[in-house]
Amino acid sequence: MKKTFKILILFLAISITCQNCSNECDDCLELTTKSIKYINANATNLLFGSQAIYNPDSLVILAGNNNPVPFWKQEDVGAIMFNLESGYTTYHIVLSGALIDTLQFQLAERKSTLCCGNTTYSTKTMLNGQEIENKDLVIITP
Repeated sequence: MKKTFKILILFLAISITCQNCSNECDDCLELTTKSIKYINANATNLLFGSQAIYNPDSLVILAGNNNPVPFWKQEDVGAIMFNLESGYTTYHIVLSGALIDTLQFQLAERKSTLCCGNTTYSTKTMLNGQEIENKDLVIITP
């Protein structure tokens, strides 16, 4: 009886430990970051610098059904950055109060290298309905 009790206690301890590990995985969220750079045909940055024509502070990124997406400026490279949101594949970029561009991503998942969960990443990128190179830096030339 004592041996069965010890095995039962050991089994319960292992089950609780594994359950805690799986709960930690659920809390782990690795996001894929995308950068957007607006340049003209002469490679002049249109968001940052002395020849910028758009104010990056007035830029808005909307996901799916118009949910605002947080982004941050990376002035040293002249781009804005945002994380792909779970469950969204379409993003609208609004500059100066008008819809300018639509980005769509085909998404897949792979095992995360940072935690025991998965990460979502893009396998295909579309800009205004046209397939473009699938990189983390999206260069847009209006």
